[in-house]
Amino acid sequence: MAKTYFLRFLLAGQEDDLICEVRKPESDRLEKILEGEYWANRRFWFDTIDGRSVLVNLKHLQGVRFLWNAAPRAPDSRIDPEEPMKIVLVGNKVISEPPPEDAKDLYTLFWELELGNDEVVTFMDVDGELFSLVPDQIVYLSAPKEVVDEGRREADEEDGGLEA
Repeated sequence: MAKTYFLRFLLAGQEDDLICEVRKPESDRLEKILEGEYWANRRFWFDTIDGRSVLVNLKHLQGVRFLWNAAPRAPDSRIDPEEPMKIVLVGNKVISEPPPEDAKDLYTLFWELELGNDEVVTFMDVDGELFSLVPDQIVYLSAPKEVVDEGRREADEEDGGLEA
């Protein structure tokens, strides 16, 4: 019997916990990050079993529970790539909108938030308008993994034809 793994995030200013079903390596990776130094200044980007890419600003983390259950088999509940992107800001402000037209913009947004040190990140929204966000004010962000993966492939092709 396989195990299913869940991360249950307790985030500042959020009434409800963020609960995500993940693969074991994602759970293990977060555990290692939290054991290290300077984790509060990081953002954790991971993929869920149901097909979302999620980025959590660890600055707003109050706690996380590493949960697991025995399961007869892994569920197959992929989400639609047209599912809205969800941005949750400090103060429980929730922005829900379609992912950007250009999948590479969405991938780049996740990449810049996880690895960058910019005080503001900007991307082009679905209407072709610029949308700037202050990374420290983002509690978490989620979007369809399929769209993020497509953006990763496009970026890899532009950067030398590598496949992810």
